[in-house]
Amino acid sequence: MNNNRPTHEALVDAIYESALNPVKWKDTLNRLSVYLNASAINMIGLQVQNYDNPFLLSQNIPSDYGKDYRSYWREHDIWVQAGINKGLNGGGKTLTGGMLVDRRSFLKSTFYNEWLAEQNISDVLSTNLWDDNPNTPKVILCFFRGVGQNSFQESDRMNLHHLAHHLNRAFSITSQLKLSEQKNVLEESIVDSIGHALFVLNENRKIIKCNAAATRLLSGHQGLIKIRHERLIALGHHASPSIEEAIALVNRGHHAEIVFTSTQLGTIKETHHARLTPLKEAAIWPLTHHAHYLLLIEKNQEIKQETLRAFCTLFNMTASEQQVLLGLMQDATPEEIAQSSNVSLATIRSHIQHIRQKTGVRRMTELVRMALIATRSL
Repeated sequence: MNNNRPTHEALVDAIYESALNPVKWKDTLNRLSVYLNASAINMIGLQVQNYDNPFLLSQNIPSDYGKDYRSYWREHDIWVQAGINKGLNGGGKTLTGGMLVDRRSFLKSTFYNEWLAEQNISDVLSTNLWDDNPNTPKVILCFFRGVGQNSFQESDRMNLHHLAHHLNRAFSITSQLKLSEQKNVLEESIVDSIGHALFVLNENRKIIKCNAAATRLLSGHQGLIKIRHERLIALGHHASPSIEEAIALVNRGHHAEIVFTSTQLGTIKETHHARLTPLKEAAIWPLTHHAHYLLLIEKNQEIKQETLRAFCTLFNMTASEQQVLLGLMQDATPEEIAQSSNVSLATIRSHIQHIRQKTGVRRMTELVRMALIATRSL
């Protein structure tokens, strides 16, 4: 066992610290390489204007590896071509080399024998770090294993996949913030260009700064954020963890991921994800001596039936139990679910008890949080 291998939680914290301080990205990616037992890293920017060398960051990869991008690398890279041919080159994909091409064909390929083997590369694990948001930078992050190492497995792919949405979000923040290393000043125009709602809070949770997206969120979603005397009181409904619990986590040096729901005009709702981050390096913010926390709120997409069904299948839930769980995820009470389903309240409570038994979760708020996160990433 590698005692120096970072934990998933430590990597998530490092990723968001790097988002606010880009000089830390190299160290964070090196730690991620250790986590995945990789021997080399390559980060490719698809929107880089200089196509002679689109590589943003490399480790244990020759500096001239990207210079022949058009004339050699893209045309002869068996992994890239297989991804294109199989339609696996879209955003959000996390793939191993074995998912792209069978091992025998790969070892016979010109690309492997004439280039990769000389660079001590025999397998790849890649993730496409972009989504439907046009402002998300198109970045491919690749990890490699050397000749003689075991190939990447499904467990490795899932480990990277679970970190990919954090990387996606963090790279987006980094690219849009464009922190100045010389001035360490966050310009107002840059803050307002960020699509996510950002709030800067002081130690008493008073909002001392927010961007344009946050202002729109407050005006367009009454009750989404509970504020009293400019102080943040709570986030929506069924927040897990609560803002008090999140503050406690941050005060212990961690980052807090919060899931909560909102209602609008008494109807079902939307799911939101927020992240509370300590502002240790407050020099990057105006009003530096007052800034203690950064709250980022990201509106989640509507819960998709197919991802919920996949989650419920993992725990052998029945169709009725799935519908009850969906209602709970949409902030409905057991009474409301019973009424809309035209069944008794006792039946709904029985379904809830069975769901608890199958998932091993005692508190329904924890179950809802787990389901919301799972359906977001599956």
